[in-house]
Amino acid sequence: MKKYDLICLKNDSPYKKYGVERNIHGMIIDVLQNHVQVLFFNPRNNDEFTLINVNKSDIALDKEVVSENIKSLLGENIEKLKSRENYIFTSPKFKLFDKVELIVEKEKYSKFGLHKGYIGFVIDNIVINNSVEVDFTDLGKNRLYDGETFSISIDDLKIVK
Repeated sequence: MKKYDLICLKNDSPYKKYGVERNIHGMIIDVLQNHVQVLFFNPRNNDEFTLINVNKSDIALDKEVVSENIKSLLGENIEKLKSRENYIFTSPKFKLFDKVELIVEKEKYSKFGLHKGYIGFVIDNIVINNSVEVDFTDLGKNRLYDGETFSISIDDLKIVK
């Protein structure tokens, strides 16, 4: 195992406290004696990553390789990455099929006919750029689009009981 090898976590028991799960993929950032420092990305939130020291026996090498160009970019920015060592992945605020309400009036939504108070349903478990996909179908409102989903900031939504 060497720096920038891609790996898969086979034993997650010692690392669950960081929110990583079995079969999550990562990249070795540093090789230590019995451990490797691995960069993991949160599969449920594309803005989150963590660096964790992992026992070599808890991982398996992937077949894919990282290009020299990517290795160079990583090397230039490794110190920035290391600031997130042992960061704990957060769980998404919303989950699939949660009923949500749009709690703000913003031009970026109103230009599509969406307004404060509209109710919709989350249609994906993944947070991308702090937003989730919401379906506002069946509103019976005068909207520009019907049956379409919209990327809505999680800060602009609340769960409806």
